[in-house]
Amino acid sequence: MPTPRISRRQALTALGALSLPLDRLVAQGSASAATPAMANAPQPPNLAGVPADLTNFQPLLEWLAAEHRPRSSFLDPQWTSLPAWQAAARPILARALAYAPAPEPLAADTLRREERDGFTVETVSLSATAAYRIPLRVLVPTGRKGRRPAVLAMHCHSGRYTWGHEKILSAPEEPAYLTEFRRGTYGRPWAEELARRGFVVAIADAFYFGERRLRVEELAPERVFPEVREAAAAARKAVPGSAEWTAATNRVCSFYEHLTAKALTAVGTTWTGLHVWDDRRTIDYLCTRADVDPARIGCAGLSGGGFRTAMTIAADPRVKAACVTGWMTEFAAQLRHHLRHTWMIYTPGLYRELDLPDAAGLHAPGALLVQQCRRDTLFPLAGMAGAVAKLEKIYAKAGMPERFKGSFHDIPHSFPPTLQDEAFDWLERWL
Repeated sequence: MPTPRISRRQALTALGALSLPLDRLVAQGSASAATPAMANAPQPPNLAGVPADLTNFQPLLEWLAAEHRPRSSFLDPQWTSLPAWQAAARPILARALAYAPAPEPLAADTLRREERDGFTVETVSLSATAAYRIPLRVLVPTGRKGRRPAVLAMHCHSGRYTWGHEKILSAPEEPAYLTEFRRGTYGRPWAEELARRGFVVAIADAFYFGERRLRVEELAPERVFPEVREAAAAARKAVPGSAEWTAATNRVCSFYEHLTAKALTAVGTTWTGLHVWDDRRTIDYLCTRADVDPARIGCAGLSGGGFRTAMTIAADPRVKAACVTGWMTEFAAQLRHHLRHTWMIYTPGLYRELDLPDAAGLHAPGALLVQQCRRDTLFPLAGMAGAVAKLEKIYAKAGMPERFKGSFHDIPHSFPPTLQDEAFDWLERWL
């Protein structure tokens, strides 16, 4: 049978689909997370017998994973004291993150306030470093007195770079395609529900998203990579904010992730480290607010936001309760078919000391809920189950098994209201 020929455009489109990061794969094609259609969503593909993505490199990768098996896990017999392990492991994590710039004096400018049903939205510009500031939306519940618990609400990746906080916070007269995206991934703007439950909620636009996206319109046309030159031209011609502009801009930003990651590595830092620094800076700010109880800080997020949550709680013991949804796995389990993720989650050198569940275990005695989606095609079920089992052992060894919970849900990669309710109940219990 002759091999079918495809055009260059078709080839690039296929390659682009293969490189889609994290939750974008589901959000672009799955049924709404909030509808009964989810029950009929396709099962993850059966990869038994399918060659590894890197074919002949697979034996080398498996050998390296075994040689580099994390040696600083709390489960190693050498550790009997949780505080002693944390004192040794947190510096290891900090070195791997490789991002500790001299902070600017903490300064937050409130740019505007908007009254909503049950809460106020404050738009805040927060000092971070000499190079940039962090745009925040802070949701303050109305009718609540005294200091309140606060939660960092982490938006997802989804391959939608033009949106940051907008993914989990609605806006009047927002475009229908944003509303539809949120409905398919979350079912509702969940940061608002948290605020109505009495939490102060902080949402930062993470680096590379929303107000901090790559300015595609400023790229020199002659320097744009050929693979996305057409998309960059379309973005320049389209009306900013339109569906056409959004799609074209996201396409270019997706491709330019690799260049951004290389640049960050070249100057001696990591993308994960930058995100963790900014999220810790947000915690610094929350602890200064008169309406926030610094002893009751929480964190939650889906997918890319779940990974940010896991790494932030590993680095900062001020977070007392957290929920990681759709991003908790053993990295070695990803090797055969599940490494097609965003560059943002790879931290060079960390695996030799701490796997992701080891790092998240640094959160103890903080309370941690991990929500896994059984139909998630982004992770092998064995990796998800192994990570939960490891965290169970870590918390049990620490003498506080009740402070960890792993739950599995028969849904694709998403954070629908049913999972949100479980997460919010968890945060209310421990904060």
